[in-house]
Amino acid sequence: MRISSHYKSISLLLILLSIASFFIGFFYGENSAGGGTLYHDFNNVWRNLQIFLNNDLSAAIDFTANPDRETNLFFQSSRTPLIYILHKFFNPFTGNKVSFINSVFIISLSVPFLFYLCLKQKFQNDDNLLLVLIATTVCLSPFFRTSAYWGLEENYSIIALLLTFLFLNQFLSNDNSLWKNSYQIFLVALFSSLCIYFDQKLAIIPLICFFCIFFSNKTINLKIVLFLLYFIFSLPYIYLITIWGSVIPTGDASGRGIGSKIYFNHIGYTSTIIAFYLLPFLFYKKNTLLDQIKNFFKEKKNYYLISLFFIYFLYLLIFYDYDSEARLGKGFIHKIAILIFEESLIQEIFIYFSFFISWVIILIYLENNFKDKLVIFYFFIISIIIWPILQEYFDPLILIMGFTFLNTKLFIDYRGSIFLFLYLSILLISSNIYYYSLLN
Repeated sequence: MRISSHYKSISLLLILLSIASFFIGFFYGENSAGGGTLYHDFNNVWRNLQIFLNNDLSAAIDFTANPDRETNLFFQSSRTPLIYILHKFFNPFTGNKVSFINSVFIISLSVPFLFYLCLKQKFQNDDNLLLVLIATTVCLSPFFRTSAYWGLEENYSIIALLLTFLFLNQFLSNDNSLWKNSYQIFLVALFSSLCIYFDQKLAIIPLICFFCIFFSNKTINLKIVLFLLYFIFSLPYIYLITIWGSVIPTGDASGRGIGSKIYFNHIGYTSTIIAFYLLPFLFYKKNTLLDQIKNFFKEKKNYYLISLFFIYFLYLLIFYDYDSEARLGKGFIHKIAILIFEESLIQEIFIYFSFFISWVIILIYLENNFKDKLVIFYFFIISIIIWPILQEYFDPLILIMGFTFLNTKLFIDYRGSIFLFLYLSILLISSNIYYYSLLN
């Protein structure tokens, strides 16, 4: 869609504001996700890095399975140690904290650029300036920013995800050239596997790639090669699982309780977080928001889907003790409830009502898109086996996946893009105010 010069000027201004705010936040040491600064999550990152810098690879990996807390040699992360191995061998700026943080910031700058390339690949006929605007809105994500500013682990998986999308689409759209197919299928397998090594919940990405290629018109030989590549790339992780006794390192395994309990209450909190990032996509659909709501309630089957919420609500009333729950995480709705209401009963009512609204938003977004339903269902399944549930697990992941891997038809226009910018700007400002008040 072509836009007028007036809206081009507005779009250009918003792009510059996104980029400028990203650099300003870095120079002023912003902590909009609460885990930044040298005295918080970066402590764990720096200690992990020293383990790999100061030991041979075998000994360092052993520390991920056998922590030695008395000597402070213990690996504190829920992710695999691959990124620390890569820093050890390929990052020349690990000599001190400042240079290391600066290097991670520079690496993170690739995310909006790669995001733009993905958008350009998927929305080839849409206005280039709007695609740049959408790509730079990732710079407004509090969790992307904090990870970029303080050397944290989260942004590497986003880079791997975007590279996977680029090479997957190239592979599926190219001709039958042996050379193109060979190197592209290798890169798809490599980067989609790296998604898991950088963040285990992104196991959905190689699954998407595998089924997209399996049901494509590519030759059976290429599909067998893909399977073999995935098997080879999985071997190091299988080894790590055997020495950890879990899918995450020993130091975090017991504290996070993966596999030891099912957290059904997380379904509601996850719905509020996912719905928050899906809501702007309703403004990129063909019909107006009001028409989408009307059409949704015209469909009889949607009432059956809504009834699922009331079954879940009944479960919460019978089995969930809100007052006994730790207040860690659970996303922005939980934090708003605590800030606005003093009485726990009122907080609970507000949260349950938000669960319902969020469920409806998700259903309206999904419509009849089977693939997107499976992806969202996957994230709900992941949420009930991990503790705690944090908003950073989905920001900016759901936003980026909505524009890349998800299949819901989007119509890129200036109204939706400007709304997206303002929407994420409010999140960023609110997050900064919240964590500044909390930590100061």
